[in-house]
Amino acid sequence: MSNTNYETSRHERLSYYTFFIGQNIIFMFVTIFISIYYTSVLGLSAGTVGVIFLLARVWDAVNDPILSIMVERSRFKGGKFKPWVNAIAWGVPIATVLIFAFGDYLSEQPMWLRVTYAFITYVGWGMLYTVSDAPAYAIGSVMTQNKDERNVIYSFVRFGGFVGMVIAMVSAPWLVEKLGGKWTLAAVIMCVTAMILMLTIRTVKERHVVEQEVPTLKQILGTVTGNKYLLMFILAFVFIGGSNVAFTLMPYIARDVFNDSSLSSLFLFAMIGPAMLASPLVPIGIRKVGKIATFAWASAALAILSVITWILGYEHIELFIALTMIKAIALGVTLIMPSIFIADCIEYGYIRSGKRLEAVTFATQTFANKATTALGGAIAMGYLAMVGFVQSTGGAVVQQPPQVIQGMWDALNLGNAIGATIGLVIFLYSYKLTDQVLANLKPDNLSVAGLSANKTSQNESIIIAK
Repeated sequence: MSNTNYETSRHERLSYYTFFIGQNIIFMFVTIFISIYYTSVLGLSAGTVGVIFLLARVWDAVNDPILSIMVERSRFKGGKFKPWVNAIAWGVPIATVLIFAFGDYLSEQPMWLRVTYAFITYVGWGMLYTVSDAPAYAIGSVMTQNKDERNVIYSFVRFGGFVGMVIAMVSAPWLVEKLGGKWTLAAVIMCVTAMILMLTIRTVKERHVVEQEVPTLKQILGTVTGNKYLLMFILAFVFIGGSNVAFTLMPYIARDVFNDSSLSSLFLFAMIGPAMLASPLVPIGIRKVGKIATFAWASAALAILSVITWILGYEHIELFIALTMIKAIALGVTLIMPSIFIADCIEYGYIRSGKRLEAVTFATQTFANKATTALGGAIAMGYLAMVGFVQSTGGAVVQQPPQVIQGMWDALNLGNAIGATIGLVIFLYSYKLTDQVLANLKPDNLSVAGLSANKTSQNESIIIAK
């Protein structure tokens, strides 16, 4: 389709993508290096780090809906979503710096103080990140009503995210090394860069915000919990997102499995750099075989390639890198497509309830992203603690026992394969919301969108049966 029918300009789309470059610099800086920082600088045990991650996600289960409901019920002159995103472009970088601040001082303090500081700053960062993520993605659903344009926007939003990830993966380890392990200064440099990029979202326009009464809490909760496709997709994505274990483990794999910490940047780039190729491939795949098949094939490839890597990659570093780069393309597809599916789930919820709840619906994606990262990290770190991981303080290098090194390898590859397989089964069994189903469910006049859930479900069953 020619982009002459697009409602957005190239400059506007570029500004939108750039926000996610900055946001993902921060997200990846925290995701990759927080475990290393906690265990090697603050001296926290792997088990303690795992507990912090789990407790933070339990809090997110309560906190994320509350924050997204605040966004959904807000009415500002500057728009429905942009005032939140404009403000948080400052808040998230500051919260990130605080996570990595005072390391030298804290490492000499009692353990309870180190753990308390780590928990409070990590949870606070997660709360602010929710406000930066859900409204930012929701803006994409009100920039245009052109579905093809929306698919392109969300595909290249993730491309921008991949660029940010690569910047963090390549530059952060180098920066920390050149600064002599000064994590706070490294965080300041990364976060100032990210903040400048995030502020570009100020030029993006909200064109199609649906005017509606401020939804009640009951209406919001009912719309989301009644959206079976949204709930099942998020569940599947949490399992498939087990690949995020790799973000936590790759620095350990470089240091302890292949005995060379300098390989960390190369491994991380191999894991996410080729994923950028998925951005132009996803729209092609959708046109050729549809959304469901594209996502399913990518998830299956993740599982299969993870098993092959587990069997063959341990003794051959070149093969490990090659397999990781191939797997990265499949990973890219699974990271790009959730926004596209969730945009469809927003339409489905609108048809069922007459309420268009972009912020709350995209908050489920934010929670899923954080959950897959933190739960994957918690499971990995918990498993390593179980097999005897040895922590250190002040950045000292500790030789890990053989069973821990093997545990790292198993968690990296078999963990990914098992998660992707479970998620794929859930997805194929439960997610049936194709474009055709959505089009046939949609009434001619959305003013009558308040049709009963029973009637909608009956029509939906007939359509799917066809």
